[in-house]
Amino acid sequence: MSRVLIVYRQRLGDIVGCLPAARHLAAGGHEVDFCCFPQYHSLFGAVSYCRPVGPEALRHRSDYDHVYDLEIRRREYDAYRASQRKWRDYVYAKYPDLEPARTLLPYFDRAPIASGYALPERYNLACPKGISQVPSVDGEWFHRQCLALSPGPWYILTEKLGSAPSSWAKPLQARSLDHLPSLIAGADLFVTINSAPNYIATGVRKTWHLVYESGFCGQSNYEAPGQIILHQPPELARYSWRFWVHHWRRRLTGQSVEHDFS
Repeated sequence: MSRVLIVYRQRLGDIVGCLPAARHLAAGGHEVDFCCFPQYHSLFGAVSYCRPVGPEALRHRSDYDHVYDLEIRRREYDAYRASQRKWRDYVYAKYPDLEPARTLLPYFDRAPIASGYALPERYNLACPKGISQVPSVDGEWFHRQCLALSPGPWYILTEKLGSAPSSWAKPLQARSLDHLPSLIAGADLFVTINSAPNYIATGVRKTWHLVYESGFCGQSNYEAPGQIILHQPPELARYSWRFWVHHWRRRLTGQSVEHDFS
């Protein structure tokens, strides 16, 4: 049995998006380590086919028969945007032997039942915020979309308790990342932006609502069967500071920004 290393150190959604690669390699008889920052390690309690290791593993590449460095780092960002390829297509194309896993969905074969959250028997779940999205979703618009689907009860996934609007939803913070598949799967309705919970939903739900992420021709959207797409009106989009930094850097260096807002 050979030992291989997948490298994607940060951004939970991207890590989840690489789980099909890990499962594909494990099915091929490889022992798979996944290099990411420690704050993401609890996610791997939900899978049996790979184990997390910290960034120190990069100092021991010779211990592995093969290293799959899938991460889009800052120096590669412009090439990714210029490719106009979907995130999954771009990342999986780095290594031809991963191509069969490109269309596979994340698989959580050991996800624990999330208990002790005092949730009602039936609940709806929403995720209106993320970290690395190009535009942010308008809170009032998102609120209206959720209430149009169901009067509730609604809960909002949050990293910090007390940050969700109490007027229409209660905050829900996962005590461990490997609880997220169970919490998302157990909701009657799930509405999310294009963030890590969307990636997780692709592996645990038959249907859910996704707010389409505009910008770069929708390049960053992680698509899967079962998604019901919601389109935020373009005039409500508020672009992140990261977007503006890269936008002006490309403009000043003579790179194309033609598709930045499309």
